Amino acid sequence: MNFHSILNPSLLKDQLDLLARLYNKADLAVDNFVKKSGVSCPFGCGSCCEGFVPDILPLEAAALAAFIAIKNRPMAYEMAAMGLSSRDGSTTSCPLYNKETSYHCSVYEARPLICRLFAFSAVKSKTGEEAFSVCLHGLSSSGIRKAKGGMLKESFGIMPPVMADFGMELAAMEPDSSADRKILSEAVQLAMPKVLFIIGLGDSDPWHSGPGLKPLLTKAG
Repeated sequence: MNFHSILNPSLLKDQLDLLARLYNKADLAVDNFVKKSGVSCPFGCGSCCEGFVPDILPLEAAALAAFIAIKNRPMAYEMAAMGLSSRDGSTTSCPLYNKETSYHCSVYEARPLICRLFAFSAVKSKTGEEAFSVCLHGLSSSGIRKAKGGMLKESFGIMPPVMADFGMELAAMEPDSSADRKILSEAVQLAMPKVLFIIGLGDSDPWHSGPGLKPLLTKAG
């Protein structure tokens, strides 16, 4: 994700650049785990998106809002005004899920951290012990489906990335909002006006860069 092309110099742009680096780090960790462990998703599977809407942090919501504004400015204005709803009318599906796109995600490049690590990351118990289980729909070439603690590396040939570790890095980028998680649809709608405002500062005519949302004025007399 390259936010330089649309966002003017700002604290948000700097934070999103750092977020993009963390996302890239997570992607590399997942790719490495997949290659060495033999764990994978079935081709065309989108079950995790069909029955799950993630909670995300404001910074992740801003990244999604910026990505949508880059790809489809009219849709971004519509989301700011009207919010997000799932394409199939379901209240349990992610509103950004789309069966017609690659990976069934309309914002795949900007997808949140949990979506990047889901099914390929370990969780920590209260005692700090890591555990990993292959997704119910997932594939494992070795036949091994789960392991924990000292058996993780032996079982899968590599330690999986740990969700909590990446989550801590994410929270540290914007500590003041680290506890302000919201459901994706709500978070993106809240972030969109801020992102569109920053984008508008760079327009040649920022006051007239958005859609015609002004109400009609009644004529005098």
